[in-house]
Amino acid sequence: SGFSGVKPAGQIILTGAGGFPSTTSGCTSAAQVETGSNQVNYYNLAFGDTNSKLYANWDMALPSDYDGGTITAVFYWLALSASTNSVVWGLQGRSYGDNEAIDQAFGTAIEVTDANNANGVVNISAATAAITLAGTPSSSEHVQFRMYRDSSNGSDTLAATASLLEVRITYTRT
Repeated sequence: SGFSGVKPAGQIILTGAGGFPSTTSGCTSAAQVETGSNQVNYYNLAFGDTNSKLYANWDMALPSDYDGGTITAVFYWLALSASTNSVVWGLQGRSYGDNEAIDQAFGTAIEVTDANNANGVVNISAATAAITLAGTPSSSEHVQFRMYRDSSNGSDTLAATASLLEVRITYTRT
């Protein structure tokens, strides 16, 4: 008589190449970087240790199988620093249906703290707690994701630039 288990999850990948800095308090624009030894190329958004919040954004349509519920985020990043200190990442979002004004508040940001493992290695954070998108989110609506590094947070102790590679958004499907 219908599905009774856990709803299947879908994922959205927000790449460093696809994000753009906020006009106010933005991170750096996406940049291509090449490693020295093996010429591995990657795009990233750089978030300096500025004792403030620096923001990046992504615009897209929500998937057609998104059920309107909460999401979680995992941050993939690296730092060219041997320090094992931590970075605080946050994400919030806003969903827009047909005929909705664009200038509206984002939902509450949810943060996760992640330690740098070593110089030039990929770091993968734990998933955030549940994030609620502002608006009345539903499948196929326009959404803007706004993420940040909060180097003013006492838990953000990495005195180096954190380079965001991507953010993995997990959502539940209908």
